[in-house]
Amino acid sequence: MRGAPLIAALTFLAAPLHPLGDLNAQDTHLLIVSGLGGDAQYSEQFVDWGLRMMDAAVAAGIDANRIHFLAEDPEAAPGKIRARSTREEIERAIDELSSAATPEDRVLVLLIGHGGGSGPDSRVSIPGPSLRASEYALLLDRLAPRMTALVNVASGSGDFVPTLASEGRIVVTATRSARQRNAAIFGGYFVEAFEEGAADVDRDARVSLLEAFEYARVETKRYYDDRGLLSSETALLEDRSNGSGSEDPLGDEGVGTLATRFFLESLVPNVVAGDDEASENLRAHYSEQARLEEAIARLGLRQEAMGPEEYRSALERLLVELAQVGSEIRNLEATR
Repeated sequence: MRGAPLIAALTFLAAPLHPLGDLNAQDTHLLIVSGLGGDAQYSEQFVDWGLRMMDAAVAAGIDANRIHFLAEDPEAAPGKIRARSTREEIERAIDELSSAATPEDRVLVLLIGHGGGSGPDSRVSIPGPSLRASEYALLLDRLAPRMTALVNVASGSGDFVPTLASEGRIVVTATRSARQRNAAIFGGYFVEAFEEGAADVDRDARVSLLEAFEYARVETKRYYDDRGLLSSETALLEDRSNGSGSEDPLGDEGVGTLATRFFLESLVPNVVAGDDEASENLRAHYSEQARLEEAIARLGLRQEAMGPEEYRSALERLLVELAQVGSEIRNLEATR
């Protein structure tokens, strides 16, 4: 974990810590919304990105029941696309996710399509009336307090960042502003990041949202550079809740704290088999370790709003608890 995320993650302490018994899953739920293509080329491309993202999610261990895929034409992939990507179906999917996901779970919303509008009125074109960025913000509020990421890979998507930015939320857009209106290619590389091992920079056998963003950003730039073209898209990532976004999170202090901790895979490693008491105890300790890492990761986001003594005291307490849990895990592993 980078130094900035370690200091940048204390927002989590603003909410009550959840009981240990509730932390054994920390699963990820996925909503894919593929909008209007406008012509066959884009319609097929958007559905292909959605299907590939779905396959990557299943390969990462997300149960198919936790994946909602909505698209312009459900018949483009019968049995995989749940319904048409209308505003009513999107709202229904969000409500279902809100009911099914535990407070410790994560929710990833992927918007694929053509964008338009500006500011709070920015949108992704879908069948029928389109949802505006301000309406997506209200829908995501229904998912609180879960950590939620909305990734909008549509053209002209940049204004989603200031509109949707909120505590505990990650926002990724394919473009820097609504004026970058050409069809974006960032989405293809973003999906590829979860398929290719090259995106796993820290070699922990999983791809974080930050790693996926960085992979897609670099590959998109390479695409334009190799062809001698002026790039018509500049991706942004925002997870500090200030609405500014960053084109280069790895070089921007404080950005990427939440995105570093957002995976398709469960945060709790699936390393302990068995139903006996010792196995249950070890799984519980791994869950506690994940919770403490999350608390440390999110505490730093509140550092500027906290007094120096308050911050140091909270950080010290969490680090001591994390060290104790790590020691207990090592002892339990040694007795297995």
